[in-house]
Amino acid sequence: MNPVNNVHDTLFRQTMSHKDVAADFLRNYLPESVTRHLLLDTLSIGKDTFVGGDQREHYSDMLYSVRLASGKSAYVYLLFEHKSSPDRFVALQLLRYMLEIWELHRKQNKGAKTLPLILPIVVYHGRTRRQAVRLLELMDLPDSDLGRYVPDFDQAFYDFSPDSEEEIKGAILLRLALTCLRAKNNPTVERHVREIFRMLRELGDDAPSLQWLTTIAGYVFQTMDIDRDVMHTIVRETLGPGKEDAVMTLAERLRSEGRMEGRMQGQTEGRMEGRMEGRVEGEVLGRSAVLQRQLAKRFGRGILDFRTQERLRTATAGQLDLWAERILDARTIEDVFRES
Repeated sequence: MNPVNNVHDTLFRQTMSHKDVAADFLRNYLPESVTRHLLLDTLSIGKDTFVGGDQREHYSDMLYSVRLASGKSAYVYLLFEHKSSPDRFVALQLLRYMLEIWELHRKQNKGAKTLPLILPIVVYHGRTRRQAVRLLELMDLPDSDLGRYVPDFDQAFYDFSPDSEEEIKGAILLRLALTCLRAKNNPTVERHVREIFRMLRELGDDAPSLQWLTTIAGYVFQTMDIDRDVMHTIVRETLGPGKEDAVMTLAERLRSEGRMEGRMQGQTEGRMEGRMEGRVEGEVLGRSAVLQRQLAKRFGRGILDFRTQERLRTATAGQLDLWAERILDARTIEDVFRES
């Protein structure tokens, strides 16, 4: 995965893997005519991903199961689009992933005579505005009567590009994440950074809140192109002493690891990639070391032969993230490294 997009993927997963945040999104963005059927307190996050390896640079996904008011089960499928420019064929990808979800459901429920409802949702945060395109609109039909043979469906589509009119709403954690995703498309605008840090001031001083503080601040440091001294001033003016110390400690750690040094290298087309170069090597090495310890603890230190260590050493951040997720349920080391 492109390291730039991997930052967005990480923020997406860290926020939407909390079922309270996911439920908050559904409650605030799906129409009431839909949410009244959903028992959001039953929302459960699945471990499966349906985005293939060749698409993970541009997309992430989350699958949730939920009980309906009728007592039946349903799925909510959330597709997160990293592309900087619109992709007209997202509906085609959604159809493919929905078919895979239904096939998985059939394997897990062999006696089932019906299929569960899937609510497909797309969250887009590119640079330019876009709207959902239905499958029917993609078809080159000589006669509209032939449209009845097209597997058409609605998708809940939410555009958080800079000029979008989509309102950012919900509880503080959801608003923080969505504000960050919109702000990163204008990386030199100081008022966006001030807005985010004013929101961070609303967080408590407990351990979970401080973890969110460093998660959001880390994302800002890695995606916004603001002068170091200006950034420090914004932090000092918007956060209290305790939070300011935590954020500036994080900034120094990122800088010492080389994660922010690339920020000044690219000034034209490659600015974003250049800003991330210095960060990636230290981050990947750290994740590789952690995963190596997890593998040794789960399968025994003897499993770490030269081939496995070399595989970890040459892996991308995206691969390490995927393997770290799999290790929770893997029965063998082959389950961790299996091809998607």
